[in-house]
Amino acid sequence: ISCRSTATMSLIKSKGALGTRGRVLLSVFMGLLVCGAVSQAAGAPEEELAELKLRFDSLKNRYRLLCDQYSDLATNCSAPGLDCTECPAGWFQVADQCFQISPDRQDWLTSAHNCALKGGHLAILTTMEQHDAVEKESPRFGGFYTNYRIGLTDFEKEGEWRWVDNSTLNNPFWDTLKSEPDNNQSGGPEGRGLCRGGQPLSEVV
Repeated sequence: ISCRSTATMSLIKSKGALGTRGRVLLSVFMGLLVCGAVSQAAGAPEEELAELKLRFDSLKNRYRLLCDQYSDLATNCSAPGLDCTECPAGWFQVADQCFQISPDRQDWLTSAHNCALKGGHLAILTTMEQHDAVEKESPRFGGFYTNYRIGLTDFEKEGEWRWVDNSTLNNPFWDTLKSEPDNNQSGGPEGRGLCRGGQPLSEVV
């Protein structure tokens, strides 16, 4: 543009045709060209900024949509053939609590420690529903070996049974006339720990 304008000005000057009005028009023309070039140069970053803002808004909308879909999945997580529970794989649920019967045979203290490592404790059985559920599930894990450790012990004082949360035994689900629980006298020094997730767990013996 500048080359053509310079050539035009030279031609006008050489012929003596450049008067006052010509100078004004030429100045206006050159000013418009300069303004247009400046506007175009300044407009490019604005266009890029507008495009980036549009993409950012689009990403925000997609993120919001994904959050809504995730919330819906959390609320309605059931699908045909799939039962959703709050318990991890390998645990079974009784009411609002999760239980796991360990496949390893260990002494009481080791069983209690392993339950703690899983974020729970040896199971405390306070209802018949819990007791019956453990009786039902135990063959799946132990086969014919049905002795399991629960969170009940008389380590502190012989004959005074307490759960791992230090509460006393109020509802035994065994025959106390036969000296049960027997503190491993009949079941041997090893048993399978029964963990209850999230809260102190007991062992079933």
